[in-house]
Amino acid sequence: MASTQSGSQLLASGQRIKTMLGETAVVKSLIGQGGQGWVYVVSYAGKDMALKWYRKNVFVSPSEFKANLKSNIMAGPPAPQFIWPLDMTVDQDDSFGYIMELRPKGYYEATEFLLHNVTFASFRRAVDACLNVVSAFRQLHNAGYSYKDINGGNFFFDPKTGKALICDNDNVAPSSVQTGIIGTPRFMAPEVVTRQTMPNGHSDRHSMSVLLFMLLCMGHPLEGSRSLCPVLGAAQQLALYGTDPVFMMDPDNHVNAPNEIIHRDVVRVWDCFPQYMRDIFVRAFSHDALTNPQTRPTEKDWLKALVRFRSDMITCSCGNEVFTEGGAGAVCDACGKPVRSACRLKLKDLEYSIPLVYDTRLYRVQVGVCNADEALDPIAQVVRSGGSKPVLGLRNASKQSWNAITSKGERRPVAPGEVIPIKPGIQFTVETETAQILSNQ
Repeated sequence: MASTQSGSQLLASGQRIKTMLGETAVVKSLIGQGGQGWVYVVSYAGKDMALKWYRKNVFVSPSEFKANLKSNIMAGPPAPQFIWPLDMTVDQDDSFGYIMELRPKGYYEATEFLLHNVTFASFRRAVDACLNVVSAFRQLHNAGYSYKDINGGNFFFDPKTGKALICDNDNVAPSSVQTGIIGTPRFMAPEVVTRQTMPNGHSDRHSMSVLLFMLLCMGHPLEGSRSLCPVLGAAQQLALYGTDPVFMMDPDNHVNAPNEIIHRDVVRVWDCFPQYMRDIFVRAFSHDALTNPQTRPTEKDWLKALVRFRSDMITCSCGNEVFTEGGAGAVCDACGKPVRSACRLKLKDLEYSIPLVYDTRLYRVQVGVCNADEALDPIAQVVRSGGSKPVLGLRNASKQSWNAITSKGERRPVAPGEVIPIKPGIQFTVETETAQILSNQ
């Protein structure tokens, strides 16, 4: 039997609930609760799953919400990062819920990273997390959906790999359809804060950019010096996030500039950023983007900047990660040593070179037009072998053979999985793109 606590409906251990797809979910234990209801571990179709069970009367239009949820279930997830609704229960005791996969062990909520309770294994892994988020939202938006409530509590990351999972997808709907969700304070786009519009794909892009800035810079992009007051009242919050938002790193408007003490970590990362990373954040939070949603960087814009940023990171001999541009001319901010890669990869139609250091990857998005779900497929990856003096090589990570020309002018194919030495003068064709290994000396 279901039990009641504080006038709200709870489910009891062992309770059996029928589902839309003809299965039976058996309640095992309570995981947690939020504003809309509770989440339980249930036995479903022979395995442990999660059940989100809604509070009574939580929806203004429950029939519309159910219709959208059912549509999402039948359509399936737009990308693997989404912990997507898989089945919906039949009504029971004037409520209902939906079934989803349990979050795997080893993933932590984004807020844990923002509070420094959990840290990524490296800055490169933080960038991997950002890439996974952007890729997922590119596929979501390409499928015609908008998320509507991006916030730190809905994202989970593996700090060792940067893999991402996105939960609370029951509010996802076609961009023109509203589910009654406005969003979460501090993440909402200005036009949603001021109620000029309801959440949509354009407001998602603002919220996503906020999350990216927070993950990489460990601060909120709009919370500069103007946010430093004993109490932020409703009027101040409305101005800060809605009617008069100003990027703390705006190069032309310093009214909300960072405080050198309070925001020292943000400033430190920002000062180390290559110019193209500063440019895309300035573009995302410019006055134009804050007031004209259509001008915000797209997910593809973010992917191109982030994959370049990932490749430009080189680990100094002291262990510190250094942000370079093309692998040359950088100095370690920890020990003061010069840092550079011995070789770099130059693609004919790519405007920048890629340093060839361990774990550098060449992605599908960097070699021409591709589908959204293929953008982060690796085409090539730098690997190493050997003992005390490891040797670097470039592995063909694609599904096609490369046509290579050795440094001696010999032509030969490079099969998928095969590794070629990293030596200046070697050329090969990736897809339709010509690549050449050059010296960085």
